[in-house]
Amino acid sequence: MAHQKLLEGKTNESFGAMVQAWQQSPNIEYQNNLNDLLQLAITEDCGRSLDATALPPWLSRLVIQREMVQNQNQVLPRLAITGTSDQRITNIDFIRWPEQSVLSATPNTGNGGYFAIETKRLEKASSEGLYQMIISADGEESYKTWVLLTRPLGIQRIGWVDSQNWRIEQNGLPDKACPSPVLSMNIYDLNDTSWTPLWTENVDGKLPTTLPDVDLPDGRYWLSVGIVQSRWQGEITIRDIQSITRPVEHSEM
Repeated sequence: MAHQKLLEGKTNESFGAMVQAWQQSPNIEYQNNLNDLLQLAITEDCGRSLDATALPPWLSRLVIQREMVQNQNQVLPRLAITGTSDQRITNIDFIRWPEQSVLSATPNTGNGGYFAIETKRLEKASSEGLYQMIISADGEESYKTWVLLTRPLGIQRIGWVDSQNWRIEQNGLPDKACPSPVLSMNIYDLNDTSWTPLWTENVDGKLPTTLPDVDLPDGRYWLSVGIVQSRWQGEITIRDIQSITRPVEHSEM
């Protein structure tokens, strides 16, 4: 049914059929087929027509960010949910169907209604499949929606050459329906547990492989460099990030 609806150009109905198929606990072969079908559906308009469900009026922006961080020869998965709301968000639940809780907590809230929550070192958060997201806010009916995540890349596209240079592997032909990948560079104070960047720069188009000149005092810092690929599921932004991190001396930058 999901294949048929996609061939008929009914992407939203195909998405609904994929959700129903995942709910039936498919075997590995069907899981692979569903993942391939989702990838094909995204190529139409980068996922904007996948889900016709609108965000509630009190939720103006919603981003699901899946990150694979390579640090000292190990890869650490992270999952973050961020957004902007007119109301105070009291809880966010992100559940891998049928009942595995990936994330359940009250997010931090900043200026302008911005909220963010993150979980680290969670292997299941990196896998493809069906998730349910529930967002609760003061005085509002909870927002519930299904989320389909694609299979993450099997290889790490970015790796260190030295403290200020890195390599980026090509990943086949780019998806013309989606934005070009963005290279995100961030420098942090090693002693700041809030991990607020002291310096940040995002570059799209031709991705650099060298750190530019950075105006910071002498000292030891933490450098993070990541490739950010964005798509949509209706009005929800979904980002996949592969990043590498390492401590660096300012004299090396």
